[in-house]
Amino acid sequence: MIVTVASLAAYVTAPSLVDYAASKSAALSFHEGLTAELKTKYNAPKVRTVLVNQGYTKTPLFQGWSNDSKFLMPSLEPETVAEGIVKQVLSGHSGQVILPGFAAVTTFLRGFPHWYQLRTRENAKSFMATWSGRQVIDVDKWNKDEKDEKDAGESA
Repeated sequence: MIVTVASLAAYVTAPSLVDYAASKSAALSFHEGLTAELKTKYNAPKVRTVLVNQGYTKTPLFQGWSNDSKFLMPSLEPETVAEGIVKQVLSGHSGQVILPGFAAVTTFLRGFPHWYQLRTRENAKSFMATWSGRQVIDVDKWNKDEKDEKDAGESA
């Protein structure tokens, strides 16, 4: 089982996320090509491939990112993404995980006229207004802060 974690950014990017989106587009192309090669070139039907395209996930990478469309494109907890991946892996089948489910419509953007794609990308700047950008993150401290918040919520 080969799991490739891309992102919805593989289909549409926002200003300030060009490098991130480019790496996710590369992951998408890698997955598509590898899947085809495993079937046609290597005749490896027992090797399964899973592609993950998740939306905004609440991790330090996206601190400050804002989303006005909480109904259609809610912010995801890392555990939600992990559960989606594990569910697909345990199914034993190749497939694609798109989270949230409604986000599948973003995959169509590539087929829309260029002027529409450009307008969509330009409108995405509002999501980035308070984004802090990538930074060095103390993962141990982040995990401790997350645990402290969860413990505080459970005791309330």
